[in-house]
Amino acid sequence: ISIHDKRIIESLKLPSFFIAIVIGGEWEYRSYKYWAKVVEKLIAKDKNLHIILLGSNNAKEIEGEILSKFKTPNLISYVAKFTFNQTAQIISQSNFLFCCDGGLMHAAIALDTKIIPLFARLEPEMQLTISSKAFPLFDLFDVNNILVEDIIQNYSEATNSDHNHLLS
Repeated sequence: ISIHDKRIIESLKLPSFFIAIVIGGEWEYRSYKYWAKVVEKLIAKDKNLHIILLGSNNAKEIEGEILSKFKTPNLISYVAKFTFNQTAQIISQSNFLFCCDGGLMHAAIALDTKIIPLFARLEPEMQLTISSKAFPLFDLFDVNNILVEDIIQNYSEATNSDHNHLLS
């Protein structure tokens, strides 16, 4: 990530603690449809929590749904606003990244960010290393079979963990 990209993201004055959520996706079975429910549960647990939405142009529809549902200054969207490297810089500053298996998940792993990744068809062990700070969830067929409650539970476990939960 170049100094120029870091300066662009620095100018955003991101919160000191925030969760980033990658929405959208190219493949339906790897594109979670229930991020709005995850956001709702996260806000219910902590009204002061800052959440940043990330993704590319294929996330615009779900972005609109989420932003219209939640009218809070603590929810910000940077969907399709930055380059891959600039988005990776945002991820590097996040405390957690919620995502499906994809390019930004791999960026988070490279940046040593804690992640709650959702997998379908390819098991987490095929995509993650033991050093990843990952708290993965898996469904054999489709990430949309993963329950919102399980994502929130994984997040709770991850926030209470000082070490990697990972591939156990």
